[in-house]
Amino acid sequence: MTSSFGITVLEHDGTIKYQDVRPTGDPAEGLNWVRPATVHDFDGDGRAEFASSSASHYAVYEGDASIVWSANISDASGIAAGTAFDFLGDGVAEAMYADEHTLFVFDGDGEPLFATPRTSVTLTEYPVVADVDNDGSAEILLVSNYDPNVPTVQAIRDADDRWIQARRIWNQHTYHVTNVREDGTIPQFEPPHHELLNTFRTNAQIENGGLCHPAPQG
Repeated sequence: MTSSFGITVLEHDGTIKYQDVRPTGDPAEGLNWVRPATVHDFDGDGRAEFASSSASHYAVYEGDASIVWSANISDASGIAAGTAFDFLGDGVAEAMYADEHTLFVFDGDGEPLFATPRTSVTLTEYPVVADVDNDGSAEILLVSNYDPNVPTVQAIRDADDRWIQARRIWNQHTYHVTNVREDGTIPQFEPPHHELLNTFRTNAQIENGGLCHPAPQG
């Protein structure tokens, strides 16, 4: 959980593991810590980490809130989130965050692999990953506002389409793959994503020509 006071993690039974920690040092004021978290295996160790913004920093954390890496950003105006995707299929996911001025794609050490201009007052939007043109290679979708010189919507791809395939759908802010089938239908009984993918606000990766899951009914 994130709140204006920092990061809180609860055990499965609701007991508090730790509460209102602020590892990057950003103060508990304004919207500094009210930022939705992303869950993914960012470093390829087989265990999930989480990432969240704290106004001046975007950071990846271990489950105990120790910092894996932290990068400087500029995002004091909103409550934006991030995402992650292992574009090259090498076991290490690239983290993505779009602040008021720039979309960043970070490597496993928190160094920017790619950055492109955008403009936003960063309310609740965030970059997402999907195979939007059905070519078997993922794209990044990014939105901007208030500057007529910056495109409102951008779809960014690898020039040689080398990125791993992703699902072709992203249907909600709290997207976690098992909440929707790829044909847009909603499961009556949602498979527990924490037992299957253990990711949150990231898309599923499809390698070696595999199928998109969960499969449609029938």
